[in-house]
Amino acid sequence: MPRAFIAIDIDEAVRQKLVNVQQQLTATGAQLKLVEPGNIHVTMKFLGDVPNDKISAVTDALRVAASGMQPFDINVRGIGVFPNPRYMRVIWAGVVDGRDAVIALQQNIDRELQKLGFSPERDFVPHLTLARVKTAKHKEQLAASIREMGNMEFGITRAQAVELMQSTLTPKGPIYSTLAHIELG
Repeated sequence: MPRAFIAIDIDEAVRQKLVNVQQQLTATGAQLKLVEPGNIHVTMKFLGDVPNDKISAVTDALRVAASGMQPFDINVRGIGVFPNPRYMRVIWAGVVDGRDAVIALQQNIDRELQKLGFSPERDFVPHLTLARVKTAKHKEQLAASIREMGNMEFGITRAQAVELMQSTLTPKGPIYSTLAHIELG
């Protein structure tokens, strides 16, 4: 039973700029668990454990959700945190231009997956996770660094497909593999 999620992949130029930011965040001395460079993506929906016999139905639902959407550009800009600056658990890069298209696609995905029994997302915020904060050590330095990078430009990536991904948890971190690649349009 694969542990699955849905994502939009990003191009290498944007990915490299985000990796540079990860290095700056690490330089604060904060205790972070960085997302592996190849695993940075626009998170659309986490599905959890999906029975093997449901994977093809999920893939079909994604095809329906993606069929009405044309490829679009995503401008990745700014750094933020979840849940809030006083209690940082996740550090992310934001989606600016293209945000409405990402939200529309995510709503299409939610609508189709609800038919299969998946719960809809609450308060969906388009983002790319960069790191998880493990402790409050050096929190002030980390917060200052995040504020400095608040509006940093990372570039434009083209959303051409959604991917159904499998996340295999290992002691060294998750390993992602593609279960289905669905082109937009």
